[in-house]
Amino acid sequence: MPLVFRTSSMLETGETAPTFDGPAAIDGEVREVTFEELIGDSGVVLLLFYPADFSPSCTEELCSLRDLDLFGLQNDVSIVGVSTDTAFSHRAFAAQHDLGFPLVSDSDGSIAATYGVLEDELFGGHPDLARRSVFVLDGDRTIRYVWSDADPLQQPDLEAIREAIETVSDDDAAVERYRIATTHYRDGLDDYERGREAFATEDWVTAAAAFDDAVGPLTDALEAFDAARRYADDDAVRRAAERANEQATDRRNAAKWYATAADHYGQGDEAAGDDYRTDAERAHAAAVDRVEPPAPDDLSEIDADGTADP
Repeated sequence: MPLVFRTSSMLETGETAPTFDGPAAIDGEVREVTFEELIGDSGVVLLLFYPADFSPSCTEELCSLRDLDLFGLQNDVSIVGVSTDTAFSHRAFAAQHDLGFPLVSDSDGSIAATYGVLEDELFGGHPDLARRSVFVLDGDRTIRYVWSDADPLQQPDLEAIREAIETVSDDDAAVERYRIATTHYRDGLDDYERGREAFATEDWVTAAAAFDDAVGPLTDALEAFDAARRYADDDAVRRAAERANEQATDRRNAAKWYATAADHYGQGDEAAGDDYRTDAERAHAAAVDRVEPPAPDDLSEIDADGTADP
């Protein structure tokens, strides 16, 4: 067994995070990966050390961090999990809990040791396990946030992690989030307009289906626009993202209410259909009255009110 030299203390904020490579479970496969491959082009890395696959507390931790996607961050942050389990155990663990990020096998404890989180004993006698820890790294591998606790019942603070990620972000990250949001918005808008056309001809089945199709991408859009707002340093970019979020929200709400109205009309319940139609048309009118979100490439030309120059 390789000799592992333990770091006497855990790495702290401001220090440079070591790179590593090794076997990992990634995209349902087991293969060797490098640190550069793990982080990709993202500007932020969320590095998670945990003691063992399938332990209840570790499952809760990783599933909670998996759900950072709810904050609209998944496309901007590389999440990497590390424990001393085998990569094959990682693959089964990731599949069971739908973990969409790589899990690296640190079978000899060397990675945990370099970060100062390898424990001689955890869980009442199990040797050489990683202490539950979270590191947020910026694009230069500088550690910007650290959390660790030897108590298996303690879980990291998701809000603190999100705030740490947002402090690393900048206008470049905001524009990238805005670009992703715009793609979702356009996809949703296509379905939305298809629903409006069917609604106008009282083709209730087609209208309900089209509006239902629009809800998902429009929801993705409003969440990503909100992430862009949080990331932005520039006030004009922040305002543009805020207005775009409002637009996507009105479109999403209108789509939901139009879909419900179409369902009621299709069932012959005109009174309920009229109620939902009134709500939908109010949200639709608000969206129509608002300027559509500027294209991502036009963000550099927007005014302080968040609209593009003519």
